[in-house]
Amino acid sequence: MKVVAHVPGKEILKNPELIKRFAEAGFGVELQLTAEVLDSLTLKEFGKLRKMAGGAPITVHAPFIDMNPGALDSYVLEATRNRFFETTATARVLDAEVIVFHTGYHPQKIDPIYNTWFERAVETFKEVSKEWRGKIALENVFDRTPENLKMLIENLPENVGVCLDVGHMNLFSDVSIPAWFESLGERIYEFHLHDNCGLADRHLPMGEGKINFQEIFKEIENLKQDYILNLENKSYENVLKSFDYLRRNFKWKEKLSSTLPTS
Repeated sequence: MKVVAHVPGKEILKNPELIKRFAEAGFGVELQLTAEVLDSLTLKEFGKLRKMAGGAPITVHAPFIDMNPGALDSYVLEATRNRFFETTATARVLDAEVIVFHTGYHPQKIDPIYNTWFERAVETFKEVSKEWRGKIALENVFDRTPENLKMLIENLPENVGVCLDVGHMNLFSDVSIPAWFESLGERIYEFHLHDNCGLADRHLPMGEGKINFQEIFKEIENLKQDYILNLENKSYENVLKSFDYLRRNFKWKEKLSSTLPTS
């Protein structure tokens, strides 16, 4: 288990020293590779970001605005795949451990065309998995149940798993927390940890909203595979608040002993 801190795309461009600050505090980092970031930085510059992080683990979050890996429009599908391949090339330079992708699934939009969308999405992520042999984690966003993610990973190579975003789960899920773990358990490779009150995706520090983290932690405790905890807050200070909550509330605190911030 490793703990990483979220670095928004705008901070990568305007305040890249935040990467070093997180690394010096004991965190790994998850870099949000927006389209603007990919358009603005060269692979050489991404190499400098890797050096800035030192030996800290890095994960990356692929672009998701306008992306649809199962698009019926061939132009949109091609653009999505090109962005995803740019992401895998960048992840290699960063020596990333996991790439997180949104699936583009939205029940109201996709369900009427689901079978065609699903076939194309599977093909997209098969192609991505050929380019990236490390772990790939598909994130729940508007998913009401784990079924779409379960069907996707059942049709994809073993290196493709799930990033369970607990904030999105709190906003959109129609099933219980244990149901997500029962369906996806051994293929959960990463968690996005942040809080909200069930009304908006506010990315609050853990403990400042209404998410039942005790139930989530209980389920995580039973996992046998390795995984990453990403504190997906939007500022350095809020990441520290979430980490403090993590230390105070995890029963298995000894697992955090190698990731103790010093500032």
